[in-house]
Amino acid sequence: MKPSTVRPLLHTCALLAFVCSLVGCGIIDPTEEGPNAMGGDPALELTEVGQRFGAYLDVASLIPGGVTWEDDITVTKNEGGIVSMNVAITTDYRIIEVLDTIFGTSGLPRQTKLQIFDAVVKKFGATIDTSVAGTIRVSATPRFKITSSGIQEFVSSSDDLSKPFTIIKYNANVGDSWTFTRADGKTVRRTVTYHSTTDDYPVGFWMMKVFKTESVEENDPVIQKILYVTNHKYGTVGVHVFTKTGKELKLRIVPSTL
Repeated sequence: MKPSTVRPLLHTCALLAFVCSLVGCGIIDPTEEGPNAMGGDPALELTEVGQRFGAYLDVASLIPGGVTWEDDITVTKNEGGIVSMNVAITTDYRIIEVLDTIFGTSGLPRQTKLQIFDAVVKKFGATIDTSVAGTIRVSATPRFKITSSGIQEFVSSSDDLSKPFTIIKYNANVGDSWTFTRADGKTVRRTVTYHSTTDDYPVGFWMMKVFKTESVEENDPVIQKILYVTNHKYGTVGVHVFTKTGKELKLRIVPSTL
């Protein structure tokens, strides 16, 4: 299987993309230096063991009636801000239709698509289970650094805790940009492109002020960018995947304490 085929499909479901940046609460530490150096208070209500979160895939514009979607996203450990999450998402085979619409892969056999998806999620320490007819279940146990100053993920470094990759620091300014080189040699650049001055982003029944961080991987033939939407109090509230076919896949996140 060619890496150029597998890697773009890493982004397809956005199932793992959003868990790279779940929660955080904003007190700024002015002594920090560098985009991937982050202090702050790790004792947050949102990252207490047992906290749970909801995730909702907005596919109404891509497939009538949407898809069946169940999620169980729970904090299982917090060791000084290194937060372990248990993620289990169950959906149905109509998600393949959504991915076909976004990436133009309708010509591939369904089994081939499942094999590609399986290879991708395993690369990120996840598993895929299709033993129940018509159902796709994805499970993962990723870790992040989450403090009052911001959010970092270790998915990009294959869970190497010495190599965090920042999603957002709450003292960031629009235009701030930083990069990360993965083990496969590909460089990912993240840039803060927006910071609200009014409550303008919908989360459930509420509107919030948000940061928007664009993540762009070099030479990706399919994905234009991934947009992480974060709030200084409630952490990540949305992930948007934009493809080079002009499509957008939206994942909405609702924190348990909202």
